[in-house]
Amino acid sequence: MLHLKKAGIGVLAGLLLLLLMGMTVPSEVQQDKVIRIAGDNNFPPFEYFGSSGVFSGFNVDIMNAISIETGMRIEFVPLPWNEALEALRDGQVDAIQGMKYSPARDKVYDFSTPYFLSSQGIFVRKENMHIFELGDLNGRKVSIQKGDIAIDQLRDHRLIQFIETDSQEEAVQLLLDGQVDAFVGNRITGQYFLQKNNQQGQIKIVGDPINPTDYGVAVLPKNAPLLTEINKAISKIKQNGTYDKIERKWFGEYIMPSTLNMERLRLYLEWGSGIGLLIVMGILWWNRMLKREVKRRTAQIHTINRQLEEKMTLLEENVQFQQQLLNSTYSFYVTLNQSGKIFLMNSKAVHFLQVKHPLIGMPMNGTILAEFIPESQVDDVLREGSTYLEQEIIWEQHVDGQAKQLVIRYNIFPIFNKAKEITGVIINFQDVTKQKDMDKKLESEHRLRSLGQLILGIAHEIRNPLTSILTYTQLLPTKFDNPKFRDFFAQQVPNEILRLNDLVNDLLEYARPKPPNPSRFRADELMEAVLALCSQKIKEKNIRVTTSLPSKLCIVADVNQTKQIWINIVLNAIESMDEQGKLDIRGYFEGQMGVIEVADNGHGMSPEDKYRIFEPFFSTKANGVGLGLSITYQLLKENGGTIDLTSQLGHGTTMIIRLPMPQDEREGGGSFAPSIRY
Repeated sequence: MLHLKKAGIGVLAGLLLLLLMGMTVPSEVQQDKVIRIAGDNNFPPFEYFGSSGVFSGFNVDIMNAISIETGMRIEFVPLPWNEALEALRDGQVDAIQGMKYSPARDKVYDFSTPYFLSSQGIFVRKENMHIFELGDLNGRKVSIQKGDIAIDQLRDHRLIQFIETDSQEEAVQLLLDGQVDAFVGNRITGQYFLQKNNQQGQIKIVGDPINPTDYGVAVLPKNAPLLTEINKAISKIKQNGTYDKIERKWFGEYIMPSTLNMERLRLYLEWGSGIGLLIVMGILWWNRMLKREVKRRTAQIHTINRQLEEKMTLLEENVQFQQQLLNSTYSFYVTLNQSGKIFLMNSKAVHFLQVKHPLIGMPMNGTILAEFIPESQVDDVLREGSTYLEQEIIWEQHVDGQAKQLVIRYNIFPIFNKAKEITGVIINFQDVTKQKDMDKKLESEHRLRSLGQLILGIAHEIRNPLTSILTYTQLLPTKFDNPKFRDFFAQQVPNEILRLNDLVNDLLEYARPKPPNPSRFRADELMEAVLALCSQKIKEKNIRVTTSLPSKLCIVADVNQTKQIWINIVLNAIESMDEQGKLDIRGYFEGQMGVIEVADNGHGMSPEDKYRIFEPFFSTKANGVGLGLSITYQLLKENGGTIDLTSQLGHGTTMIIRLPMPQDEREGGGSFAPSIRY
């Protein structure tokens, strides 16, 4: 009667729990979805008919919770286990609500996310002293439920005589009646039947739990999509605490085997005494071996100490070698440790800084180095591993009360260990004051030489149209009555004047280019417009054009000036090729710069021409003025870009144009795009 009351209370608690959970059903639940779920009709406490005739249990509560989370309407189909498996295989049901996983079953069924760990056990009568593990079942009668996973686990024991029943309760009863030697089944369910009938004093569980394995919902592969919703629901009920409530409800206390009897206790004491004696003897033997091992290890420690001393000597020699190497370099070197203190300093740096001794061990921010090496950059290198290359700064050095301005060029690198952790900083710097002065002198000489060449070019280009105009003008009085001459004069003189005007405009654009109006644009779209403008020239020479520009390659520059740059480059490439030439245009990312390469297979340039190609009025064309590439160079400079070239006489030329990208573009953001042919 007490058990019936407990069962009734459990059923009421389960209904109350489901009612509370049902209050949280979301409004979007789909009530038209019905899933037929089969389960064992007598497998307590997982699934069974209670005393009130209601199908309940741990699995039933889990499926009801899943129903609430997913909105699926579930129809329970309680059957004997073997019939439940047949119903699933025949398609009469959509799933089985609780099945233990095994590799053999995995070939037939698809399993949900596991929500329990199930294990089997060996049940024998209390007086049985011959069966302790699976191997002891050979040659004996064993009761087992039809279709139970235990059959797969005992398949290798072919000498076992199986007695199959429709339920585990019947299999347990065969053991109680003495008709079998053992029962193999679910540990929790077997104990449940024994406690229910107050028979736990007659039966015991021997050996370790058999094959603790995941336990969950099973479907046929054709119904695998159903598991997606079930898995989501299992995850939700585990997160919101519903699963814990259900588990505590059904498995709050486990039925344990009864206390060992005195005979078995005496047997354990005898074994324990024997084992204790062996342990004492083992300890004595181990103590003797330990003394030998200590003696051997002591000798090893002496050897290791000697090796460490040798390594320390080598390390000191290595440090001295590093110092000598630093002293022999042209630059001034200083290294800092991870805390920003000076670790090494070469003699050239000591002499240049005019300090009495190396500043080893001192924080850099408290030394003369902090006057021209920014502390913020050093901190950034130590924290982020950044690198600062070819940085220049003006340092006002005070010597004997007099100030002298020096130009210092420096580099800052991080030091990494094998684990790629930042352990320090390398700073090398040079006094480039004299070099800067020399560069300015060379630049001034180059500017004067360019100016002279520019003046000669202007004089040459202006003289030709002026000579033509002068000649036609002198002939005008004598040939004015000649209609052909008047027509010729009216045509040629304005052309020569326009030629002079174009030259003046080019010179003005070269000398004073319009300030750029930068904006963001896609390189592939602008290049497509450039190629469209040059299409007539391309068709005339039947040139094959291939473009490979990433769609993500964007440029920040003046659109019109960039278009003029690219038109000049493309037209020069077309004019350098014979008919049926090949023009290859490709783009890629290089740090924060977008790179456009225009490669042709034309005549190429000699090494001498390569270094003069951007000079004003220098041209390799018969009728060229020589300002196109000069203007291109100026426009690129105004837009923050650069231009380089590679060329080989007779094998073509490649122009390499670099222009800044937007700040949000990252290095390596793309590679060569798929080719597009024109």
